[in-house]
Amino acid sequence: MTVTLTPTYRETLAPETLALIDKLVEENYELSDMLIFIDEYSEVTFQDSYEVYVELGEGYGYEAVDAWLTLADADEVEKFTDAYVGEFDSPEEMAQDYLDYESSQADYRLCIDWSETAEYLLAHEIDRAGNFYFRSSYYY
Repeated sequence: MTVTLTPTYRETLAPETLALIDKLVEENYELSDMLIFIDEYSEVTFQDSYEVYVELGEGYGYEAVDAWLTLADADEVEKFTDAYVGEFDSPEEMAQDYLDYESSQADYRLCIDWSETAEYLLAHEIDRAGNFYFRSSYYY
């Protein structure tokens, strides 16, 4: 059932969903964005998670949050901040940044093959959606 941008969404959506839509429209949320979200994820997810989704999208960028939702279920949107590693141009850049943060006590004299390290991280600890990286342990 596609309701996005149709004039009949009021006839198809549950009363709880309509009440939340009306409340959010009064708070200047965009109706078309809400209907697209409902189409993509469901009414229940909209009711439970839409405000968090918007808050995260405004803070981190919608592209990053949407990338997370390609890996996790939409009802896991609140775990985004814990899982988010960042946006990087390459896996090697991610690996170096990730290990610099995770192990700030590492000896600076070590020479690390960042490509091999990135391959390991992507196989065991990190998932990738485009240029966005997330700790995989947050949605299993």
